[in-house]
Amino acid sequence: MEDIYSRPSVVVGIDGSKAAIQAALWAVDEAVSRDIPLRLVYVIDAIEVSGEPGSYDGRMAAARVALHDASLAVEETGKPVKIETDILRGKPLNKLMHESRNATMICVGSMGLNHARRGQGSVAATLAGAALCPVAVINRDPKDGATPEVSAVVAEVDNGAVLRHAFEEARLRGVPLRAISVHPAEAPDDVGAHRSVEHPHLSRRLARWTRLYPDVQVESEAVHGHACRYMAHHAKPGELLVTDAHAAQLCSVYNAGCSVLTVRCGNL
Repeated sequence: MEDIYSRPSVVVGIDGSKAAIQAALWAVDEAVSRDIPLRLVYVIDAIEVSGEPGSYDGRMAAARVALHDASLAVEETGKPVKIETDILRGKPLNKLMHESRNATMICVGSMGLNHARRGQGSVAATLAGAALCPVAVINRDPKDGATPEVSAVVAEVDNGAVLRHAFEEARLRGVPLRAISVHPAEAPDDVGAHRSVEHPHLSRRLARWTRLYPDVQVESEAVHGHACRYMAHHAKPGELLVTDAHAAQLCSVYNAGCSVLTVRCGNL
């Protein structure tokens, strides 16, 4: 019999936090647009439930409640998405990495999974740098119960894989795309500086994509230093930065206040 979890899906890491529910709501459109299931997974850390009587049953109960709450929030959107849920046992990072082998995308909250590595950094950021599929880290105020909305997509123009995903996201969300052209910083103070431009290089790089995506409104800017550092200085709530997974690890873009979609060069 076919293993249903070998089929493509959009995976969301659920841990009982409001940030995780925000990630699930954000991921609904990703699953609907691809006509694939939205797979909600809760990972019980085996170390946390070992040696304590009743701890495993307690965590299982918490996992069921968290998955129920996330499923209910998704159902309340009224969108035609198939929901799958699963409870896994192991290290959250390891299990989500395993999920990335077959997932079309993994979505996590920027806050909810951060505690899981006990001082070793964010599961969300580490997963984004190492997963085998694109990873969306949704940065949203967990007090906001509304469905997360994307106001604009931002991407560096010199990475074709990143740019394709950025155009797809802009089309899906019905928002403008801001294409960033990166130039070396002239001085330390120039890092993160930017200006609107009409440059032949930008026009040439974007010409093919604007033909393929004529419905996407495109804006362009030149920045000094690095696109991620630019976003660290100038990100706005609701923006989605689409960037290379390796580049995202080089700066504190996950703390910039915007959501981040990381793409590896092989995620085509």
